[in-house]
Amino acid sequence: MLKLYVAVDVSDDDVTLTEVAEQCGYDVRHPLVLDVAEPVVAHFHEQDCLQLALTCQDGIVDPAVLLAEAELLLSHPSVSAVYKIGISD
Repeated sequence: MLKLYVAVDVSDDDVTLTEVAEQCGYDVRHPLVLDVAEPVVAHFHEQDCLQLALTCQDGIVDPAVLLAEAELLLSHPSVSAVYKIGISD
């Protein structure tokens, strides 16, 4: 299982990252990704972010290629921008 780390810009100061994780719509589109777990709040290189656990097809999955090629869909009314910032095993 790979973990995708995502930074989000929140345009509403009254909305926390936890609320975004609990209320957002999300998906990761890539031929090797079979399932995506609900986002949770995490820290990646000392940055608060969201983490999505990815279940991928059996076989060799290059995390760097997946990070570059995967299409991330995340929707929440208070999120103005979303950035893939990293991936780990």
